[in-house]
Amino acid sequence: MSSTVSCSFDLDKPGKDAGYLVIGDSTNNSGWSTYNVPIIKFSHGTGPTVLVLGGNHGDEYEGQIAASSLAHQLELEQVQGRIIIIPCLSQEASRAGTRLWPNGANFNRVFPGNENGPLNDKLAHYLSNDLFPICDGVLDMHSGGRSMYFIPSSNMVWVSDPAQRVKMIKNMLAWNTDVHMIGGEQASTNPYALLNRDAERQGKSVSTGEFGGSGYTTPESIKIIKDGLRNFLKVFGVLKGTPDTREGLGLKPAEIVDFRDPSGFISATHAGIYENCVPLGGEVKAGDLVGKIHDFDHPDVAPIELTSKISGVMAVIRGYPPVTIGDVVCVVGKKFSSIAEMEKVAG
Repeated sequence: MSSTVSCSFDLDKPGKDAGYLVIGDSTNNSGWSTYNVPIIKFSHGTGPTVLVLGGNHGDEYEGQIAASSLAHQLELEQVQGRIIIIPCLSQEASRAGTRLWPNGANFNRVFPGNENGPLNDKLAHYLSNDLFPICDGVLDMHSGGRSMYFIPSSNMVWVSDPAQRVKMIKNMLAWNTDVHMIGGEQASTNPYALLNRDAERQGKSVSTGEFGGSGYTTPESIKIIKDGLRNFLKVFGVLKGTPDTREGLGLKPAEIVDFRDPSGFISATHAGIYENCVPLGGEVKAGDLVGKIHDFDHPDVAPIELTSKISGVMAVIRGYPPVTIGDVVCVVGKKFSSIAEMEKVAG
């Protein structure tokens, strides 16, 4: 067990408990202090253990609201197994409306952490070494945060292990969203520094999603993530009840958006104010205009036009207009009617 992080209650004890992950700290205001991360546990009957996480990035509020709501509304008798909930991993960032921790750390880039590092590293180390090993499933709920807006969707990384891939596809489809996205990180990102990839490396059944963004929530996005979360837990077998299916709900089959092609990531070439020129979900052809960068400091300079390198659908748009060189302003993905069609065409 980690020597620098402890849970204020016994995670193995049956019943409902609420408390904190207590992290040793030392601040300017208190030489001896602790940093406390709220955690809730429901343990009842026999079944799998699922870890539900929100607020990996501070300005992604949909998952924080869904996790907190689940913790308040869930009845112990509804559980068959164990559900562990951490509504907000990056609390100070959430309060400040920022993606990153006050020390500049991106919590989703620090795994597997370091028990002797700063607070973010200690928390990541505890998750990786203490919580992930006792769990069967790990849910990491995201959105675009302040800077981006995604089509609200469950998603997954296309892992190489076929057996693990089958489990992850089942997890992705369990959310019943209208769209499922196949990711999808920039080529410069170390994949195993991410929370979900660290859990996947340990063989855990991982599920995630991007449920909106722009640093705010809507009734529509919150309904999607709340309904999807409960349905996922039923499909996984840790929450009692019959899962809903899209067919049973009278919904058309979900669409698949594959944004694994790095060419679909379009970045700002100049600093300025970005204008989205294609709506979320809009069809795009290679060479089409997707946005403009306005230079308000130089009114004699015409807006810089950005075009798409590939054909597809606008999966992500810019949510925060100010941009600097290198900021991703949108992502174009390729749309398919099913996983089978995607595998046939895209491999």
